[in-house]
This record gives sequence, structure tokens and C-alpha cells, in this order.
Amino acid sequence: MRQATATARLWPDGAQVACRPLSGIPPVEWLQAYVAMVASIRTGMVREMPSFAPVHRWRGTAHRVLLRNPYADIGLTCFDGQAAVWLGERIDRHYRIRCEWSDVSGPARHWLASIAPTFAACAERLGFVPIDTPIDQPWLEAA
Repeated sequence: MRQATATARLWPDGAQVACRPLSGIPPVEWLQAYVAMVASIRTGMVREMPSFAPVHRWRGTAHRVLLRNPYADIGLTCFDGQAAVWLGERIDRHYRIRCEWSDVSGPARHWLASIAPTFAACAERLGFVPIDTPIDQPWLEAA
């Protein structure tokens, strides 16, 4: 008999992502390692992409937002011995309100597609392995 298992998403839908294992860290040192990883992501990403500023936000209960600019969030999700750093279009209330009044989402997705190689290179320098995920391009579905 097959056993059903629930799997959680390691990153938000439509995000560019890079992962690394968290194995090998003793439980006593996990908090220090997590704080150091957050600090290295913030400093490394801001050095390469200076339009981002540090924030303390969450997407739901699993995805921590570390950096934000007018179009995108950079965040960290830890689950099941893996850490995923991700870059995704903003989904917060203020951003959605801006999208209602002007076409912000189109330029944001174009910008995200153009910055994806920089994000992947920076994530690699931080010890993460980029995962090739398709860039969300809903305008292609209408054609």
C-alpha cells in the first residue's frame, strides 16, 4: 500500500531559487549558523544588487523575506534539512494596490527575468546551488 506524504513548497511559486543542505550543523549551533546565513545573504545580495533594502517580513508562515525593492523580494526558506534563497515578485498589500493603479507587474517580471543571472551568480558565491526554474511568463499564455 502506498503511503501519502505531504510536501511543503521550499520556495514561493514563480520564484528563482538556489538551495543548499543544512546537514552537518550540530543542533546546539543551529541558531548561530542560521543568523550567520541570514547576514551573509543580506550583505552578499545587497553588494551585487544595491536596489534591495533589508526588511523583516514573512510570506505566509514558511517564507522569510530578507530584502525588498520596489518590484521584488529576496527571501529564505528552511525546510527538511534544506535552505532555499529565492527571488520573487512582491505580493504584499502595498504592491498589489500599486498594480491596480498602474501596470507595475509587467515591468517587474521583465526586470526579474533580466536580474536572474545576477541572482544565481550571487547565490553561488554564497554557497547555494541555483535550481533551474522556468520564469513565470503569463503573457505567453495569452498568445
